[in-house]
This record gives sequence, structure tokens and C-alpha cells, in this order.
Amino acid sequence: MKKELTIIGVIPQYPKHSQNNIYAKIKMPPVGILSVLSQINHHSYCREIYAIDENNYGGPLNNMGLPDHSFLQDRQPAQLALFYGGMSNSIPRMFSVARQYKGFGAVTIAGGSHVDALPQEALSSGIDIVVHGEGEKTITELLTVLVIENGSVAVNRSKLSNIAGISFLDENGDHVFTGRRQPINDLNELADTDLTLVKFLKKRWSAIPINRGRGCNWNCEFCVVNRQYGRYKSASVQKALRQVIKYSDLGYKDFFFTDDNFAQNPDETIDLCRAIGDYKRKFRKKIEITVQVRTEVAENDELIEAMRWAGVSMLAIGYESPINEELRVMRKGVTVEKLIARSQKLSNYFYLHGMFIFGYPANKITRESASFTIRERAECFKKFFKKSGIDTIQLLNAVPLPGSELRARLESEGRLLPLSMVGWDKYDGLFLCYDPRPEGLEPDDLQNTPKVLMKKTYIGGFISRILNYGNWLNWVYIATIGFPIQFIVFYFRWFLRYLLEKRKIRNTQRRDLPMRTIFTVPLANAWRDIKRIWRNLFIKTYAGAIVKRWLKEYQNSGYINTLRQL
Repeated sequence: MKKELTIIGVIPQYPKHSQNNIYAKIKMPPVGILSVLSQINHHSYCREIYAIDENNYGGPLNNMGLPDHSFLQDRQPAQLALFYGGMSNSIPRMFSVARQYKGFGAVTIAGGSHVDALPQEALSSGIDIVVHGEGEKTITELLTVLVIENGSVAVNRSKLSNIAGISFLDENGDHVFTGRRQPINDLNELADTDLTLVKFLKKRWSAIPINRGRGCNWNCEFCVVNRQYGRYKSASVQKALRQVIKYSDLGYKDFFFTDDNFAQNPDETIDLCRAIGDYKRKFRKKIEITVQVRTEVAENDELIEAMRWAGVSMLAIGYESPINEELRVMRKGVTVEKLIARSQKLSNYFYLHGMFIFGYPANKITRESASFTIRERAECFKKFFKKSGIDTIQLLNAVPLPGSELRARLESEGRLLPLSMVGWDKYDGLFLCYDPRPEGLEPDDLQNTPKVLMKKTYIGGFISRILNYGNWLNWVYIATIGFPIQFIVFYFRWFLRYLLEKRKIRNTQRRDLPMRTIFTVPLANAWRDIKRIWRNLFIKTYAGAIVKRWLKEYQNSGYINTLRQL
């Protein structure tokens, strides 16, 4: 069926300023569009199907230094072009490439949270069809209404109305929305996501993304996941394990589970972690896993042990704020006190990467009941960083994402900055996109403070930047006298702890700890603490260089002058 069809998937490039973000440095593709392409590939509807990740592209470039899609089209003309429209900051680039493929005569289809929320914008910017929500089943139906004649493709618009979950323009140019499609309840029905569909790679993936589940049982104001996918659902343990085995056999050791909350269903998560741990030991595989979780995992010791067994080394946690009033506005369902207590426990077992929103916009109720100056907020963040045991941080401004309740609230209050002033390319958390003055906050201060906190965290103060450039003093210290001093301190700390544990077990008349455990376990834990110091110093040095480049990019952008126009 339609064997002459060639389909390309395009993951658009981030703007230049976003490329200096740490996440842009990590080479890892979004799995949504690749999952959709994998369904087509599974059913063999076409002659060739492949994807291009413009953020990890090693093919020919045009005279502007961007991926040369004319070359790709000459190589193998694509009649159908699919676009990833989930990241608002890459939307201008997506529209530019979509118009280019329209010029080639291709039919253009886009999906993702941004175009889902703003379909008419996409339909007037080079996109023929917008897919809402999940696209795996929608795309297979769309292929049945394509008309192929003499190597070109057209859409039978009279049949598009029968396909649920899409938007398009009819013959009169009017917007048609066919209604929400029923969610995919059984993810096991879908073909496995095939990352090898991405061609012209510049570098190997930094980590292999695995999407086991979709949706979220929480409903944070700033997030669009719950709105787009509903409550959490997941594929089977066997399906996720199959992905780990496949890419482990291809030589990959680092994996990232893209579920917004990896531990949403604790019992299934425990089964998966145990299966991965058993596999890596049976076949002697080195596997390290990063997952996104909420701090509630600290309440489940069985889950913690299973995650360690699987090789989970780092938890990416959306703390969002160290201020209870902001957490309530966000609807996070947790307090600062619980965040600190849980983090202190989790830091004993995992590296913690904390993600924060600085200066979350207050609603009318909190504006009247409590207000914090920018300096007071900054002090709250500093204290939280010290108490919680977090290893690395990412601190951004609030982003009013299309489709989120936060954006709807700010829009109703007349606080969104116009796109003529702050384009979609600025929606990456590094630029202020709303007016904070109703809260008594100055825009330029709110814009700059997160950058100052990141700068102090990863680069240090003025004296440190001058005398300890690149953390060279720290490196010299740990390479000489620092190592033996730290090792002795850590070892005796753990040794005393285990002596107390031995006494506690004896008093409860339970089996005594073996003597070798009293010596070997503190030794292993002391070595783990030493490695943590080295790791965090390396990350601090690397992230410091990234922060410097971004600050230079920001200063050259003149964005502060844009804010002062307010």
C-alpha cells in the first residue's frame, strides 16, 4: 500500500540562545515523533521513512549553516513531512522548514503540545494538518486519505472530517476541528519506538530515551501533560525492558526514562527495576539510568532499593519552589518541609538534579495574602539548596506554555507580553515572558536574578571567579591533600554509623551484622562520597562554562532593553 511514498520526520533546531542551555548540550531525541514514525514503518506503508534531528545533524548544511533540506529532497524526494511541534522555542524554525517542504510539494503534518494548543497558528504557517493528542493511530488513518498521482501527494479533504483528533483548513480556508480522539488505552499495541530512524547523526546519543508511560495523575498549573494525555498509563514491563536490551546491545550504557513521573505506579516500577537489574547482572551489562520523579519516592524503601538495583543513579526532580505560597499556587501538593526531608533521604542513594521556577506568578489571592521581594525569594532558594542535599540545579523563569492553565490565567489578567515583543523562540525559561509588575516586581530584576543564582552556583562570586578560575584550586586540592583527608573523614563517619547500627540490631535480638560488613560497607560508602565530590566538581566546571556562554549570548541579545520598554 502506497509503496512509492517517502516520509521524513523533522525535529526542528533550537534557537541559538537555547543551544547554550545544558539540555541542548545533551544529545537525545524527543520520542513522540519517532514513536509515530515507527508505527508507519511497522506497517510498511512507504518506500522510505526516516527522521532528521536538526539539533544533532551531521549532514550537508546550507549557506546559513542550517541543515540543507534541499539536499535531502534531491537525495530522496519526500511527499509527506511530519514535524515535532512540542517545544515552543523551536516553533519559528519549524514553521520555516514547513514552508520549505510546502514549496517542495509535500504534505505537512505537525503534532506536539504547542500546535495542539494553537492549531490555527500552525495552519496559517505552512502546516496542512495538525494532530491533537496522541498521533500513533491518527497517522495511520491519515495515510489512507492521501491521493498519490505521478509521484506527488494530495489530501482528500472531503475524507479528513472522518478522522478524529485533527485540525485542518477546508476549501474555504475555514478552520475545521474534528474533535478529540479517544486516548490509546493499551500502549502495548504500539510498535516499539525505533531511534535508528534518525539519519545523518552528528554524534551518538548522550542517553537513550525510553517512554514507558504517558500522562500524569497530578495537575500542576504550569504543566500541559495532564491536559494532553490525561491520567498516567504505561506499557508493560516487558515492552520497556525490550527497549533497554535493544540499545544496550548496540553499545549504549546511559538511559533516560522520559515519563514525567517514573514512579507514578510504584508496584509496576519496582517490577521493571528488578527486571532491568536482573538483566544487567546476568549479561554483565553496565547500565546507568536517569529518571524524573517526585519526592514521594522517598516514602517507599522497597522502590528505592529496586531503583538502585536497576542502576538508577540520578533523579531529576521538579521541586519548582522553596516557598510554600508558590507551591500552593502551582498545585504541587507538597510543602517545603517535606521536600527538604525527602531530599535529604534520597541524597543518600542517588544524585539529585533539582529543577526550579524562580518568581512564580502569584494569583489574586496570594498577591493579597503574602508577597515576597526578589531578594527574599533569592534567599529562600539559597537556603533550600544548602539544606536539601541537591547536587545540581536548573533555575528558570516561569514559562506560560500554550495550553497551560498558567498561560490562561496570565492572559485573562492581561499580563502576557505580546509575541511581537517576546517571540516563541524566547519560551525556553531563560527569558521573562510575562509582566510581573502587578506583584510589585521589576521585570529586569526578575529576569536577571535566576541568572545570578545560577552564576554563583556554578561559577562563584567575584573573588572566586578571579582567584579560582575554572575551579583549578579545587582540582589541585582534591588531587593532593584533599583526597586522603576527605577519605578519612568519610570513612570514620560511616564506620561510626554502622557501629551504632550493629548495636541497634543486637539490642533487638536479631541476627548480628557480620564483622566484614562493619569495615567494607563504610569503605564502599566513603568511596561513593568521594566520587560524588569529583562528579559534582566536574559538572560545576562544565556547567560554569555553559553559563558563561549563555550570559554572553543574553547580553548581546539586548533583551533587557526590551523589558525596559514596559
